[in-house]
Amino acid sequence: MLSRNALYINVVGALLLVSSGVSPLAVAQTVPAKLKLNAELVLTPEFCSSQFKRGNGWSTPKERYPVGAKLCPALEAELPELFLSVKKSEQVPAPNASNADVILVPKIQDISATMKELVVEVEWTALDRAGKTLWVQAIQASGTGKVRSLGTGKLQKKHNEAAVDEIIAKSKETIGSSPELLKLAQ
Repeated sequence: MLSRNALYINVVGALLLVSSGVSPLAVAQTVPAKLKLNAELVLTPEFCSSQFKRGNGWSTPKERYPVGAKLCPALEAELPELFLSVKKSEQVPAPNASNADVILVPKIQDISATMKELVVEVEWTALDRAGKTLWVQAIQASGTGKVRSLGTGKLQKKHNEAAVDEIIAKSKETIGSSPELLKLAQ
């Protein structure tokens, strides 16, 4: 049971969070602990060039969302926080050809856009050294708000970045808390 002082501190803290505009849920979510694994991140040219395009620029506005171009460098920069080391490669290694404990292979499953939302779905596959699938997990993220812009495309860029940021955050959370990877790290 909480003492009166501890209860007071929790209530005041929650009120400060709410008044500051920071979501208490966002504060409660913690970055997963570093897994005691060496990883290989497979970023294929196809994945890194994934994009959503529509419109011809004449009768309909041209829209272009280069999701892969933003996602690849972000994954390369962020995933090392989860592992002892991360090696990048452009193709899945042959069985038993990698020194990594786990091989992570992201794949764009879908990119779609409506007037108000850009939605990106990425499927993660984790393989062991022998090429055996450890787990597969799909993650969906979105950049919301008004997407179309007849002017500079700044809104398209913002929504593209918002969707990529959400994919990165969800990927880190999902990979870092995967029971299969946690078991492998023991």
